[in-house]
Amino acid sequence: MQDIAPEVLSIADACLGGLQGRSALLIGPEEQRYPYLTLLRQERMKYIYQEETPERAPYILPYVQLLIYTPAITRFEGQRLAIPYLTAATIAKGCEGRRTPLLIFDLAPTTSVEELAGLLPAVCLYTPEDLRRILCKTAIKAS
Repeated sequence: MQDIAPEVLSIADACLGGLQGRSALLIGPEEQRYPYLTLLRQERMKYIYQEETPERAPYILPYVQLLIYTPAITRFEGQRLAIPYLTAATIAKGCEGRRTPLLIFDLAPTTSVEELAGLLPAVCLYTPEDLRRILCKTAIKAS
């Protein structure tokens, strides 16, 4: 997806009732996390955790309200894409006993967060398709 960081954070701000004082987890390569890191710092987030891969996500999720997943994409011969997958089980493990909402943005070109995660209590998942639909409607209203 093109640079949609301001729009994503605008949605997050509206869903969470503000970003100031909240915490976020950014997962993905540094260059893909950077625009979000910069904007989240401007919003005065309390803590911003950063990880290259989702392996430690279950241990960090109890402390955050926002997860932005921008996975590294690998191209194989024949142009097949390999996108690391974040499973609902991984998210569920990190959400055990959770009482506050967790907002997840899957920012890969195709789904990279298992959609069942969106059915977990207190989890709101925005898939790549959801974001395309929202941003398309926003662009139409702006014109």
